[in-house]
Amino acid sequence: MSNTTRFRPDGLEASTGGGSKWLGYCAVGILDWQDKSSDFDWADVYLVGTLKVADSQYTQEFKLAGSFDKEPNGNIKTCTLLKRLYWLFDAVGFDGGPNVTGEMVDADGNAIDLVNHFNINHVTDPLNPTLDYTAYIYKEPGRKDPSKAYTTVFPKLTSNTAEGKKDLEGYINFMKSKNLIKEVQEGVVSPVANGGISTTKDDSMPF
Repeated sequence: MSNTTRFRPDGLEASTGGGSKWLGYCAVGILDWQDKSSDFDWADVYLVGTLKVADSQYTQEFKLAGSFDKEPNGNIKTCTLLKRLYWLFDAVGFDGGPNVTGEMVDADGNAIDLVNHFNINHVTDPLNPTLDYTAYIYKEPGRKDPSKAYTTVFPKLTSNTAEGKKDLEGYINFMKSKNLIKEVQEGVVSPVANGGISTTKDDSMPF
């Protein structure tokens, strides 16, 4: 190769329309799951899924975390965490969920290790991944230093179909209309509230 021609390694991402083609609505597959709830005393649930993103050599982290709202008797009740869990369960085809005390059970009511179950039943082959889901990936400002932007996956996956993408687009547009997603656009930070969970390592709370 002539030393007068330009050198551009494959890993250098091309810009599309002022942004990355790996932001926005992306086809993804789930490579593995981790449980990080023991790292945070406030977390009843802290799931981390490693996502393979279409046409990208880099993975992204899908985070779903929070604590249950509870009735006076200690039983869980409808809350943001429960809603987001069932978004995920419906997307991957899991028929179980938390019982009234917050313990994870399968469709028959048997107690399970959710992450172990997901790693057996709801992941793709990393050597030949299938991209079964649609995710919304965006940049949000850092909490400790708003001048820095971090990649975030909104905590809702849908099927990688026209219907699934339409469903996700509708919800993301709704969240944006209510100023519930903080997003960096072309270097400008929108002064709105956070709707996802940052991928920064120093976050101690998801909301």
